[in-house]
Amino acid sequence: MTNQNNKTKRRKGKGWIVFFIFVIGATLPFHYVPESLMVFPKNNLTFSNTIILQKDIDNLLRRYNNASRYEKLAMKEEPLFRKLTEKGIIYEQK
Repeated sequence: MTNQNNKTKRRKGKGWIVFFIFVIGATLPFHYVPESLMVFPKNNLTFSNTIILQKDIDNLLRRYNNASRYEKLAMKEEPLFRKLTEKGIIYEQK
């Protein structure tokens, strides 16, 4: 009976490991913006900026608004800034 319980526990443990690998593999290539209900692909497979919250967008905009002209040009070339601009999440007001 004990041997059978150990086998069952090992199978359940392996099942959870496979599940977590699947979840990470499914979420890693995308940016998720819950406030806008948007999902779009990343340029690179990284853990950074997988979930983009409103506070992250606000911090990016604050940084942009306080930047010099050259810093703004550099920020516009950052992959995250470009993606958010392409998707219309952030935009420039004149």
